[in-house]
Formats: sequence, structure tokens, C-alpha cells
Amino acid sequence: MKMAGIALRSLRRESQKGVGYAADWFARRFYLRFIHRQFPLLPSATKEDRETKITIVIPAADKDAPVLSHCLQAAREMIQHEVAAVWIVGPESQQIREIAVSAGCDFMQEDSILPRPAAELKCRGWVLQQLIKFNAALRVPTDDYLVLDSDTVFLRPQIFFRNGKSALRYSDQYELLYNRSLELVFGHPRRFPVSFVTHHMLFNSFLVKELLHLIEQRFSRPWWEAILKEVDQGHPISFSEYELYGHFALSKPDWKRRSRLEYWHGLDRSTEDLPELENIRQTAAGRLNTVSFHGHTQ
Repeated sequence: MKMAGIALRSLRRESQKGVGYAADWFARRFYLRFIHRQFPLLPSATKEDRETKITIVIPAADKDAPVLSHCLQAAREMIQHEVAAVWIVGPESQQIREIAVSAGCDFMQEDSILPRPAAELKCRGWVLQQLIKFNAALRVPTDDYLVLDSDTVFLRPQIFFRNGKSALRYSDQYELLYNRSLELVFGHPRRFPVSFVTHHMLFNSFLVKELLHLIEQRFSRPWWEAILKEVDQGHPISFSEYELYGHFALSKPDWKRRSRLEYWHGLDRSTEDLPELENIRQTAAGRLNTVSFHGHTQ
């Protein structure tokens, strides 16, 4: 019923712009969800693709500890690129620090990555982690960095560059409330018919900086303040860093040419299902890229 309700509201919304627009919207949605996902025709990664260095940025807190070690181990085993650094970013936590060190990763205190100390930002942890992912663009040692949710585990080898083009992954997830934030930031309604909420995303630091500059210009205040005061406004579900980045990338013709749309092939589960991880690995091998163990199911 939830998916039917979303489809009906989408149909009403897009039909207001004309029958032709609505037909094009749903044709693209059908193609991306059912045709492109089954027949992506992805080229093989070149030696240069695999040698492209990336940084991995994973925001984490104590509540993420049960999945975090699995997340880190899978990232080390499955990512087929040269990794310059793996940053676990969070509040001071002996538990998270020990997990990071045992996995050979760098624990970064969140205030060293955030645009302002967490105590000054006074926002929900979920929003704070999104600010970390954006502001990491000013700190990472590589042009590209993979932001990865700490509850997400890779299930098969991962390539994020093919013939010099970076992966821009999309999913079936769809949260209507994100449409409001997209329109606030970009000044026009949502233009991409599926979602970029995939629980991981390869960010280009230069493109992220452009996005943050756009937000500052639009709201005439620092980007983080604009997000908290203008975009988030304390709503339970207000914005997504993945949606903002994906839509911005497609709005830039040069970046659109340098990106390649790829279906995410992900699975959402509850943290209660973590004991099933090994079974999921065996049954999903070669079929799924990730499984995410959320504190809530989406």
C-alpha cells in the first residue's frame, strides 16, 4: 500500500505539468528501475580506474558498533581501488576508537571534520552525520571520497570508476518529504524520477564544494547554517545528502558526462537481522552489492 500511495501521489504531481511531461517521467522511471538495472552494460574497469585513489569516510557512534566492524571488514575486502585512508568519524568513544584501530582505520573526532563543533550545531545525530559527509570535502586527501553509512556492509567486489567515469548509484527508495528540500535548494521541483538514497555514494570533493557554494548563494548564509535553519527546520525527515549530491551532479552537464548511472542492488534489513549476515552473504552472492542493517526499516 505504501508503494501504491507513493505512485498515486507521484502521478498526480507530475500530471499537473502536462500529460507529455508525466508520460516522460514515468517512462524514465520504468527504464531505470526495470530495464537499466537488469541490463546495465557496464564496461570493465581499466587499470587506471582501479588505481584511482579514494578516501573512505564513515560517520559512526556507539549505537553503530554492532555493525561497524562488519562494515569495515567488507570495505577493506570488497573495494577494488587504492584506498588512501579510511576515516571513522564520530564523537569521542573508546568503543568506536578501538574498532577503528583494530581494523587499521583512522578515528577522527567529529569536531575536527564538522564545520563547527557539534555542541554549537545542536542538531540531531542523523543530521550531524550528513554535515560530516559534506564537510569532509574540505579535509580528505583525495579528489574523490566514498561516504559510507556505518550500518552498511558490502557483499561483493566494488568498482566506482569505469573508463574514467564515476559511479552515481540510484535506488527504488523514495521519500516524498525530500522533494521539499530539493526544491528549496535548487529552486525547482524534483527532476530525477528515482532516488539516490543508497547508503553509500562516491563524492567528488570539488563537486561537493560547488554544491555547498550554491547553498550559500541561495540562502545568503554559511551552507551548514542554511541547511539547519532553512532546509532541515527540525523536521523528522527533511533532507538527504545523497539526494542533494545526486541531483546536483545531474544538473551539471560536465559532471553528468563524467558520471555513470548504476542501480544500487541493495537490501534493507533491521539491526535485529544482523545474525543473518552470513546467510545473506551466501544467498546474495553475485546479486546484491550491499545489505544495510538499520535501526528502523525504510
